[in-house]
Amino acid sequence: MTNLLRANFFRMRRDHMFWTCFGTVLACSTGFMIFWCRDDIQHGLQTKLEQYYFNMALPLGLFTAMSAAMFLNAEYSEGTIRNKLAVGHTRREVYLAHFLTVLTASLFFVAAWLIGGCAGIPMVGVWECGFQVVAFYALIAVCFTAAFAAIFTFLGLLLSGRSATVTVVLAWFALLLGASVIENILSEPEFASGIIITAEGMQTTDLGLNPHYVSGALRTFYEFLRDVIPAGQAIQVQSMAVLDPLRALLCDLGVTAIFTLGGLAFFERKDLK
Repeated sequence: MTNLLRANFFRMRRDHMFWTCFGTVLACSTGFMIFWCRDDIQHGLQTKLEQYYFNMALPLGLFTAMSAAMFLNAEYSEGTIRNKLAVGHTRREVYLAHFLTVLTASLFFVAAWLIGGCAGIPMVGVWECGFQVVAFYALIAVCFTAAFAAIFTFLGLLLSGRSATVTVVLAWFALLLGASVIENILSEPEFASGIIITAEGMQTTDLGLNPHYVSGALRTFYEFLRDVIPAGQAIQVQSMAVLDPLRALLCDLGVTAIFTLGGLAFFERKDLK
């Protein structure tokens, strides 16, 4: 396993996609933070660092998907995986080594995001919410990133060719779409007012029950489903509104375990010829 990881990390250091994603995350996190803080200051608005610090949480999965897709596709196209098996490594070792490599790359992206966001400190000061709150949301970001890494490794190693690269990237968009739909459903207010047009113009009606509001067991199910989807947690971290931290962390652990164990089982039976 150690030799496999050493070889993978050597390849990762030379991987152009990895460094492109890393540099893009760092540049975007730094540039956007400076732009947002300076814009608020110019308009005389009071700005807190945490107001924008987590805005890069959502696109992190895309960079993980692109990096994982290109890296794993190269492993197949160059015959590297077959060579590793030919010299005596087990399929389980090969799969786990690739998962840990993808996870390490994705954690580098998280680090680039967090470091770049600190560019706002000279302009607006440190986080008013406290370092413990920032560390808490960073921990959730690390955990849902691990879940992303498990999903993309699963797809990238079980599929082959260019279709695998496209599928991995499309998987991120599918997760984002699903999480966004659930977030929109849960964002419906319990009470809503309407607007009617009378002879005196438009008037607002009294508050009434919103027919689109989801409550009870169905709402609990949607909240659970939002936590199961890593992109759903990214949306919550971006807005600093994680509803149930313990459930979110357990969901990340469960998703990571399920896709890793499932990937190990399927990879054992995959035809690599």
